[in-house]
Amino acid sequence: MEKIKLLTPTVLAVFMLCALSCSPAFATDTTKFTLALESNQIQYVIPAGTVFNGSIATNGMVRFWITAPNGEQIVNLGIIDKTSSFSFEAQQNGTYTFNFENDLPNTITVTFSYTSNPQLPNNTTSTPPTFILTIIIVAVVGSLLIFFGIRRKTKKAMAAYKKTEPQKTIQVRKPA
Repeated sequence: MEKIKLLTPTVLAVFMLCALSCSPAFATDTTKFTLALESNQIQYVIPAGTVFNGSIATNGMVRFWITAPNGEQIVNLGIIDKTSSFSFEAQQNGTYTFNFENDLPNTITVTFSYTSNPQLPNNTTSTPPTFILTIIIVAVVGSLLIFFGIRRKTKKAMAAYKKTEPQKTIQVRKPA
């Protein structure tokens, strides 16, 4: 039974360390911009073998395509009315160009989001807030469980010690 009591805080400590050392293997980024009667390009330096998953949301119609570093068109979604998504694996190292074009006079808002695995070099995106919050909650709850487990164990040990401690008797001598 004593081994199980000792194992519980150890397992909790290991889980806390695992939660703190885990981080997402992918990067996430969102860019929002407006397009009048014009085009816009976003460029990313992507290493070969990187899986790139993107999504586009717009309140109008926008034409979208991607060109590889060698100028070859690797994705062409055509005209996007509301939302669309795409995915590709980079076949070569270099700068990939993401092209957005609005042929209509109406100004439209475009929201471009992506995830990449592994994280792109020089990507300044941070860890998602929900992930950080989860790590903090696991760490706090785990610390409290360990603290109260050790406190409880110490109280039991003190109680057992007091029971086994010999009783001292004080003799008072009366003056003669």
